[in-house]
Amino acid sequence: MKVWKMVGCLALLCVIICGCAVLGRQNTSAEAGETPDVGTTESAAAPLAASGSAGIREGSVTLAPTYSEGLRYRSNGDGTCAVAGLGACTSACVLIPPTSPAGDRVTEILPYAFEDSIIGAVELPASIETVTPASFAGCPRLSYVRVAAGNRFFSEADGVLYSADGTTLVYCPAGMKVTELTLKHGLKRILAGAFGACTGLQTVVFPGTSSEWHSVIVGDDNQPLYTAAFRLTS
Repeated sequence: MKVWKMVGCLALLCVIICGCAVLGRQNTSAEAGETPDVGTTESAAAPLAASGSAGIREGSVTLAPTYSEGLRYRSNGDGTCAVAGLGACTSACVLIPPTSPAGDRVTEILPYAFEDSIIGAVELPASIETVTPASFAGCPRLSYVRVAAGNRFFSEADGVLYSADGTTLVYCPAGMKVTELTLKHGLKRILAGAFGACTGLQTVVFPGTSSEWHSVIVGDDNQPLYTAAFRLTS
């Protein structure tokens, strides 16, 4: 009887040791920043609007974001670089990394970087400092722009790109799925070309008075903004 008890105790001890070894390997991988295999780039980026670079919650472990690979960069020679094109990236949902494969900090998206692409959504990392409407020129399918937490230069509302303080509307995606857009409260400026390709926009709502709207500086090449129906909330 004592022999069987001893065998049972040894078996239980082996199970515990094996379990700890597996858990240790998982924790080590997470601390090392290794990204688990979560399928294709599209499936990993699908929760972009919900989780973004904050990570995807998987049980008690938060998985690191799966940044898009194959993007083309232009080095500025000072430790920073700009996204210059899609390169070999074929994803329709692009998560731009804060650091290029060469180790440069990604601070800019060049004009026409994604021209004639199939991208439908893009996330800007916290490192991005310079983006203009021209950065997304020629992207008719782009419907959502997200800004990663911690970015000091930009913010996002309903997929539309604003300055960090919300006073400047930088870009409204050409392929936006909604036909009615409510502008951000406190808006003071709309960049030239911000609405240049938003032909599907039918109604624009401004959360303010008529005098407040007329004080907003609107740049050139924003014809869809004027052809859409306009409504004030005050």
